[in-house]
Amino acid sequence: MSINLLFQKTNSCFVRNQQVEGLKILKSIWIKYPDNPRLFDEINKIIKKYKKQISPTFSEKEIQEFFKMHYNGQTNILINNLISIYNNDINNILLISLIGTFYALNKDYENALIYQKLAIERSPLEVSFYLNLYETLNKIDRLSDALSILFFAKILSLKNKAIDYNLAKLYSNLKNYMAADVIYKNLIRDKNTEKEVLHSYCYNLIFLEKENEAISFLEKLENFDEKNHIIFSLLGFAYLKLKNFEIAEKYFLKAININRNNEENYTNLGNCYIKMNMTEEGIDCYNKSLKIKPNNKSALNNLASLSYFNNDIKEAEKLYSLSIKFNENNYEAKYLLAQCQLYQLNFEKGWSNFNFRWLSKNFDSIKFKTNLSKYSLDSINKNLILWSEQGIGDQVLFIRFLEDLTPKVDDLYLQIDKRLHPIIKRIHPKIKFYNKDNLSDNTNINSQLSLGDLGSLFVKNKSYFNKKNKSYINSDIDKNKYLQSKLNSKNQFICGLSWISKNKNIGSSKSLALETLKPILSISNITFLDLQYNDTKKEREDFYDNNGIKIHKIKEIDNFNDINSVISLIDICDFVITVSNSNAHLSGALGKETFLLLPKGKGKLWYWTSEKQKSIWYPSVEVIEQEISGSWDQAVTELRNIIKGKVSE
Repeated sequence: MSINLLFQKTNSCFVRNQQVEGLKILKSIWIKYPDNPRLFDEINKIIKKYKKQISPTFSEKEIQEFFKMHYNGQTNILINNLISIYNNDINNILLISLIGTFYALNKDYENALIYQKLAIERSPLEVSFYLNLYETLNKIDRLSDALSILFFAKILSLKNKAIDYNLAKLYSNLKNYMAADVIYKNLIRDKNTEKEVLHSYCYNLIFLEKENEAISFLEKLENFDEKNHIIFSLLGFAYLKLKNFEIAEKYFLKAININRNNEENYTNLGNCYIKMNMTEEGIDCYNKSLKIKPNNKSALNNLASLSYFNNDIKEAEKLYSLSIKFNENNYEAKYLLAQCQLYQLNFEKGWSNFNFRWLSKNFDSIKFKTNLSKYSLDSINKNLILWSEQGIGDQVLFIRFLEDLTPKVDDLYLQIDKRLHPIIKRIHPKIKFYNKDNLSDNTNINSQLSLGDLGSLFVKNKSYFNKKNKSYINSDIDKNKYLQSKLNSKNQFICGLSWISKNKNIGSSKSLALETLKPILSISNITFLDLQYNDTKKEREDFYDNNGIKIHKIKEIDNFNDINSVISLIDICDFVITVSNSNAHLSGALGKETFLLLPKGKGKLWYWTSEKQKSIWYPSVEVIEQEISGSWDQAVTELRNIIKGKVSE
């Protein structure tokens, strides 16, 4: 539809007093033609013609007295008084808005939403009403709804830079860093842009993985303001993300020298020290941060994470809960608290907090944008698109629930990594595969759900695992026979081997070198088979040259792209030794006897809960954990003794 027809349709809506529908059309015009100069003029004409004048039923002095009552702790009395007035004057738009405002200030968000929406209904062209509703939705974590409401405020005030800034921040919180970047770039063109906006722009660049662009921008700012500690803190943050820890440390120390009373400077330096494996120095910085600001969520979250990685799960849970108590919208803490709770098999609270993963900047996946309703077990909509999140390992973890889900739906469309298609198709032939980016209105799909949300539907307590078989995937039998013919094991035991995690954030903590595994690889009567999904040729050749021990690799198999064949490789093994990577999940899902080498610190993920060293989620997996963070000696020795006993039986 042309822009002329859209404007005609808009005007028709306003003539018929369908103002909200008219605003929706204006929003669509703005999204499609954001730079069209006619838009501003047309909106101003509409506002001038149709906007209701709100009667000033309260004087400025009276409104000031209302806020004074709030600040004096008399908010409940004030709200009751205002509602009494409202009961006798239900068309008082200013009164309706004030009731919504004070409900929000009193943190009664449910009632705040009722009155804020009512204010908009009575006066749909009042931009401040949309901003009030946006603030409330933002506080209760309904960020997508907040974004939709903020769009209306934007339409009614196209040149309002404060609204643009809120849009940019909201996009960033929703992890749509590209959309935020577009808005920020428009904002910073103004030479009088406030420092807060410039700093937020750089934070967004860093999360957009444009660290060097942020550094270049900040270094230009530094020439004008060498006493601004935030600039040096941001430079440190950018270099920290680039893993250039020494330069990051230099900038964080410079920020502290400028401002010793800023808690975030100490927190950032603490983060740098933790990355440099200087744990005591990191903890000291976090404690200094908390002395300045006892409710600093970043310091509390990081201390909690250290407790979690040191197996003090209860202390971690306490610190995360404290951080959440002090800070609204503390999504990182809620997501990390979920991992503590799930690790302890507290599924009710764990799954509830797990929902906040989408708002955590530590969570890599992006939520699927759709208007389809969210599926639940009592949903009347039974044609479901199930969409994936995170990497292969997590997807394998959650496809266990397909056997629980399929009897409860009519048609199931699954969007998942294509490498898993043949494995799933073998077990669930009726499932249809779909690309969520090409979701068509012509399908019969009427509901949607994330793969990671399946856990909350089916796992209520530990008893779920008692009812399940050890395996929920299987291999291609013909492919197994072919691979066995390619591997001349001379009646030896076959051990699948996977020793590297390529996770960009914590992979180094989870990985080993072949030399570290030498005490195990030296055991006779075992053929070791490379399951790694990355190129290990040089390391295997160097290890053979130095030790005379061969790690076999079947060249015909692409271990990265052909996961169906990797499943067969695992299945022809007598047992598997692996670190925490996708192969650990594949082997566990297959029910193969598996020995998992798990780090004590970073890399010990929530689903590796074990009892008597047996994984809860994968009963065939035996978990062997480090006793000292960063040292594999004890774990390798323990596993060597287990394997020696196994092959000598």
